[in-house]
Amino acid sequence: MWPAVVWVASRLPIPVANAFAWAIAWTWWTVLPFRKRLAAANVRRAFPEFSAADVRRTLVAMMHNIALFYMELVIFERRGVRLTVDDSDKIPPGSLILAGHAGAWDIGLLTLAHEIPLASYVRTPKNAWIKRFMADVRDRHGLLSLETGAGMVDGYAALVAGRSLMFIQDQRYNQGILSRFFGVPCKTSPAMAAAYLKTGRPVWACWQARIGPGKHRFWAMPLELPPLTGEKRADVQAITDAVNAYYAARIREYPSGWLWLHDRWK
Repeated sequence: MWPAVVWVASRLPIPVANAFAWAIAWTWWTVLPFRKRLAAANVRRAFPEFSAADVRRTLVAMMHNIALFYMELVIFERRGVRLTVDDSDKIPPGSLILAGHAGAWDIGLLTLAHEIPLASYVRTPKNAWIKRFMADVRDRHGLLSLETGAGMVDGYAALVAGRSLMFIQDQRYNQGILSRFFGVPCKTSPAMAAAYLKTGRPVWACWQARIGPGKHRFWAMPLELPPLTGEKRADVQAITDAVNAYYAARIREYPSGWLWLHDRWK
């Protein structure tokens, strides 16, 4: 089934894909509300000032973005379209990079990998065909995928080899530490904080936002980190708190672009 779906999606004109994505989004909201209640609770927790209409608008736009992003991914791959990342040429080789599930995250990841030597921790798809498809796409863009089960040793090896190392830490990590996210404590991976304390490499943050059908903005900036105290536990906590503060600030700017379906505060 999936090869046929990808074949059809890759041949859709962007306006048709956009209309289809809106249809998927409204169908999800009205007929097949998978994790709709969880997503709505997440939005209300982060934005208590939102009305019911604001929550609906945010989540319908989120689902539209997700559906369109996957269609864009295969459309861009078939046509060989390349996007650019603002300030990517300023990222020193061997940097630590923070990114998240915002906008067209896989397109942003692949775009950045096309411009700089990059390794990234990624979640391995459960479907075998999708796993092979994504592995092939990532290989073509030069991305070294550190899939589920990869450890810090693999990341450090990538740094030594001259690649920058990307962390995507905006989802719950059950073995993580408690850190406030939109003011509420949640389990967060301390991996990037630990890597920074161990290596001292420059830390950059990347974000992406949709500006229209088939149009995205991706940018990179140095991540502001707190001063170190020399006490490892306190420094890991402070850096991880800074990571969640960065995520919250970007999500406040583009609330419909983030993945609200995940049980972040479980």
